[in-house]
Amino acid sequence: MPLLGRIIKAGIEFREAFDIKPFSPMRQQKRVLKHLLRKSQFTLFGEAYNFPGLVTSSNFLNKFRAVVPVHDYNSIFNQWWNKCLHEQEDVCWPGKVKYFALSSGTSGSSSKHIPVTKEMTRAIQKTSIRQIISLAKYNLPNSLFQKGILMLGGSTHLNQHGSYFEGDLSGITASQLPFWFQHFYKPGKKISKRKDWNSKLEEIVLKAKTGI
Repeated sequence: MPLLGRIIKAGIEFREAFDIKPFSPMRQQKRVLKHLLRKSQFTLFGEAYNFPGLVTSSNFLNKFRAVVPVHDYNSIFNQWWNKCLHEQEDVCWPGKVKYFALSSGTSGSSSKHIPVTKEMTRAIQKTSIRQIISLAKYNLPNSLFQKGILMLGGSTHLNQHGSYFEGDLSGITASQLPFWFQHFYKPGKKISKRKDWNSKLEEIVLKAKTGI
């Protein structure tokens, strides 16, 4: 359907034409920090470090550096994030955390629980859309814009524990894709749920012969 490709490409080019030019990296990061402070000022974390006072300060950046200590995973989990696992609201971010990404590393914990908020998944989706929009900068054929997009990540299968779900961060993100993107999303829900990476890749290769 070449017409579909032309329509999608034209839509992306139209959106890209009205895209606001970014600020300098430093200015943009200060804007983001100010927004985060304002959003989380009445959480337990925000009140502990006087975020309400910081957001009204003209020198909020230096005051933030002086007041808020650097946390490693163990310290922030033991003091703050573990409360989210026990259904406590407004800990480090407004509301209740319903998803936790599992990640292992060198922090001394075999399985780290990292809170994933609705705003976080929305920000990831927004960045993904911006990546798609950036395709308008290249002279690509119309047919490309009606192809599927292969997203290789962790399993979308999530384990439920009480009121929250846990799993791979990429799996949490993929499980919440907007409905309009489902038509383009590859390798599809069935293969994406697989936990074994080798079998997942093997099935993707086999399905690729028929376009999945």
